[in-house]
Amino acid sequence: MIQILTVILCYDIWFYISHLLLHTKILYKYHKEHHVLYPTFLDTYRGHLIESPFQGLGIFIPYLWTTVSLQNLAISLVIINIKGMMRHDPRTSFIIGDHHLLHHRFPNYNYGEPWLDTLFATGINQRQLQD
Repeated sequence: MIQILTVILCYDIWFYISHLLLHTKILYKYHKEHHVLYPTFLDTYRGHLIESPFQGLGIFIPYLWTTVSLQNLAISLVIINIKGMMRHDPRTSFIIGDHHLLHHRFPNYNYGEPWLDTLFATGINQRQLQD
């Protein structure tokens, strides 16, 4: 279980960093096709050819200091992909929240998990939009 949580945590941190990088002037041209205003679960995988492999590199970070069994890596990938699809689909926002959906409407906020956006002050929520 600790291996699965480690892979997911490393992926989430890398996703946040890579997503910030994809929003820079130099790299946004590779990311912009992902930014549909009202995404669905299928838009999780919509993007430039280099975007998904680049953002997926985070799953390999734990291998810098430990090994992860193939089974735990596979379980981690399933969880990461389901979470990604849910983040892009308004029908599941009652379960997972609308944090990433807001990113598609306001692309200068909400680059990753809510705790990372809170930690680095890059997050916005519905209440802040109403103020």
